[in-house]
Parts: sequence; C-alpha cells; structure tokens
Amino acid sequence: MDSVVQTPAHRPTVTLMVREGCGSCVRVRDQIAPVCAEMGAGLEVVDVDSSRATAVEFGDRVPVVLVDDEEIACWEIDDEELVEALSAAQQVG
Repeated sequence: MDSVVQTPAHRPTVTLMVREGCGSCVRVRDQIAPVCAEMGAGLEVVDVDSSRATAVEFGDRVPVVLVDDEEIACWEIDDEELVEALSAAQQVG
C-alpha cells in the first residue's frame, strides 16, 4: 500500500495595521480575530506609529488589513471578504 504524503496548506498571516486610541482598530481586531482562528491564519497587530516608515505609508488610513503583506481592506472589512482572501492565500502558498 502506497502512502500519500500531504503537503501542509500554507498558513497565511493577517496583519492588522492600527494606531493607539483608534476605536475602529479595536472593533476590526475583535471582528477578525475569530475568523483568523477559524481559518488557521496567524494574526499580527502592528501599531503604525512604531516606525516612521509605517507611519508615513499608512498615515490616517487605519485600520488596514493585509493578508500575506497584500492590502485587502481599509477602515472596514466583511468576514466573507477575509475568508475569501485567506482561502486564496492558502491555495497559493
């Protein structure tokens, strides 16, 4: 009997760009955390003010959601949108 070796699916990373004191950032983090957990994706929260480069790049456009470093949403995101992006990233990886 031949054994089939399955390659593990790519585990995408969701990066949420936030700013301290941003209520929308907290709301989006709370919204996407369970979706990331359910989809097996890592969730990284980055304060845009932690470096000058990110502060300049994102300015006041927070929260911003990235999947594997590709921006997929700014200010708001639907759960279905995130699920689609994560599913696509798992296929590519």
